[in-house]
Amino acid sequence: MKNNNTSAYWNIYPAAIALAGIIVFIFATFGPPASSSGFVSALKGLLQAVAPDYAASKAHYQSIPGPGSWLLAFVLGMAIGGFIAGRTFPQPVRDVPEIWEAKFGPGRLRRYVVTFTGGFLILFSSRLAGGCTLGLFISGSAQLAVSGLYFGALIFGAAMLTSRLIYGRQKGR
Repeated sequence: MKNNNTSAYWNIYPAAIALAGIIVFIFATFGPPASSSGFVSALKGLLQAVAPDYAASKAHYQSIPGPGSWLLAFVLGMAIGGFIAGRTFPQPVRDVPEIWEAKFGPGRLRRYVVTFTGGFLILFSSRLAGGCTLGLFISGSAQLAVSGLYFGALIFGAAMLTSRLIYGRQKGR
């Protein structure tokens, strides 16, 4: 990012007010959130429509709310918010980061496939673990819970190791 006199970020006050408004809206309309597994909620709704006996027989699907709950609204809100943020950011947003382009080329398809696969693996592993990993880190760390702090250290370590394995050592870093 170039260093110039214009800020590369949104003004903190409108951004904070927007974030607070979204949180108040979620709490007022859907109640307090607990995780962000909206995909599973949508999948439950689909399975109830096409294979109701299967969905009813699985304890996993019985324990989560169906479509129309805050889970789906939360995930849709993240997608819509990300789109709006990308289009209103003061500087152009790159679809392919410079570091990726230097290593793998400018093509978008490979970047999208790898990004989707990584997101799927995170979703799958969080559901396999029975919860939201980000919730464990954010909520647990805020409460100074050993599990949240420990998980935070592990996830940052794994991210640094993965980054080094994918990109190698960068010049000047």
